[in-house]
Amino acid sequence: MLYSLYIKQKLKMKKLLLMTAALGLFTGAFAKKVKFQVDMTGQTVSSNGVHIAGNFQQEAGASGNWKPNETRLTNGGSGNIYSVVVDVIGGRNYEFKFINGNDWNLPGGSPEDVPALSRVGHPINKGDNGNRWAWIDSAGSDTMVMPAFLFAGAAPAGKIAVRFGVDLQKEASIAADGVFIAGAFTNWGSGQRRMVNLFSNNKIYEHIAILDSGVAYPYKFKNGDNGWESVPSACEVGTNREVKASASTALNLVCINSCIACPTAPLPRYRASFIVDMSSSTCFGGFDSVTVAGNRPELTNWTTGARLNKMGNTDMYVAVIEMDSGEAKFKFRNHKNNTTNWEGGGDRVWVLSADDTLDLTCFGSRTVGPCPSKPAPSKITFTVDLSDETPDGQGRIYVMGTFTQPSWQSGAIRLTPVSGKPGFYSTTINDVCPGTFDYKFVNGDSSNVSSEESFADTTDRACTVPNGIGGWNRTYTRTSANDVTLAYVFSSCKTANVGLLKSNAVLQGINVYPNPTEGNVTVSFQEAGNYQVVVRDITGKTLVSYQDITADKLNINKNDITSGILLVQVTNQRGETKIVKLVVQ
Repeated sequence: MLYSLYIKQKLKMKKLLLMTAALGLFTGAFAKKVKFQVDMTGQTVSSNGVHIAGNFQQEAGASGNWKPNETRLTNGGSGNIYSVVVDVIGGRNYEFKFINGNDWNLPGGSPEDVPALSRVGHPINKGDNGNRWAWIDSAGSDTMVMPAFLFAGAAPAGKIAVRFGVDLQKEASIAADGVFIAGAFTNWGSGQRRMVNLFSNNKIYEHIAILDSGVAYPYKFKNGDNGWESVPSACEVGTNREVKASASTALNLVCINSCIACPTAPLPRYRASFIVDMSSSTCFGGFDSVTVAGNRPELTNWTTGARLNKMGNTDMYVAVIEMDSGEAKFKFRNHKNNTTNWEGGGDRVWVLSADDTLDLTCFGSRTVGPCPSKPAPSKITFTVDLSDETPDGQGRIYVMGTFTQPSWQSGAIRLTPVSGKPGFYSTTINDVCPGTFDYKFVNGDSSNVSSEESFADTTDRACTVPNGIGGWNRTYTRTSANDVTLAYVFSSCKTANVGLLKSNAVLQGINVYPNPTEGNVTVSFQEAGNYQVVVRDITGKTLVSYQDITADKLNINKNDITSGILLVQVTNQRGETKIVKLVVQ
């Protein structure tokens, strides 16, 4: 008896030393606490308890992996949720199963029958493996809390599981930092989830998301942290993919940048002639070179781009590139002193079905034809109304866009509070050069995308254009060198009331009358503001229009109008409109 106790004590000490040594592995930067959970609702819990077994156990201090009786889950004395917290090495994929009991076979225990949707092996990857799996993130020192899966279920109670699969076999390379899925269920890029290649004989990457039933979630795949895919028009919803499911399901495997599985046969190839007019791109000292980049390997998958060459003494740049047939998404860029400047607006789309030449457009424009004349630089005041938001506590309110060089985050300009207008922030920039530019306001850290305007209201995006990566930018076209004020409510196209106009001032403070002495029409403004004036004849045909009028009076030249009945429409910066009918002799 004494000998038996001695042996048991020695074994217990040996196990303790093994656990201590194993736990010592996790004092470094890659240690990660993980909380596994299982919901035993509807199960008769074994008198031997609830356990978990997997290929993480030895790292977590057990005597080995797949030990059914060494990693016990507890429920804290109440409820049906059983859990355990273990220390493992982060940045790895692990396999596991829950066990009702402490053995692989009855009567000691009974492992769960993992549902097909949740198994490592699945029709998506054509593999054969019946375990659960999970990627354990290595970031942060907080505990990674796993969902409380129903025992032998795909998701926690009241939730659904959706399995995503993306095939990267057509990609020239897989990014060293991994493949990701990002969307509304991950807080986009700031909460993106690592996808896992479960079998080394393919380039299929998978992720299982726990979602709410019946909710539409936009999302995209990424080859690397900055490798956003371009979703083809045939399956895009507002530039993104979208999933909406009423029950746990697996989505069809798709090729990245495609709506379907990767083709097994080579596609027909054609010569695509890319052309762009750069005559309006002389701001910021011009440029050194022009490239095109897009979602095709021939367009370098949005990386270095293909160089365009100048056509003789013109401002046209062209490149002939042989590409697979089908849809391509792309944008032009110009380069100056090793800085890349992307054109504004959403992705361009070209469906190639034969040797073809792209319609000529101006850099940054989607209107067919050469660049229009660019007005001289003007002064623009940017104002944002944050009265319905919580302004950043450090006063980090910015405007950024393609009107600066460098552009966007690198050229973000800080706004200052407007005196007497709580929640309003403003800045005035002299000599804004681009004819058309994209921009947006930021409430917080300018390098954090979650601080930017999101335009979540799908009915309130009239002033925006897609940014090509799932979001929206404001856009503005200068039609003259006049001073302009762009004042908006944060994350909305609603004009901010900056205090220049009283309510309904456009209805009360504007006079329109013929001037017999000079033979013209005069529009006078009682209060300062930015106005638009449009003159039409009785049939509704536009005769002349003026934008961004800031003077107190506008004289419309008689040579620009006709005699007879005219309709003069005046609109102020809040969108209030007044139409005056008058007779001109």
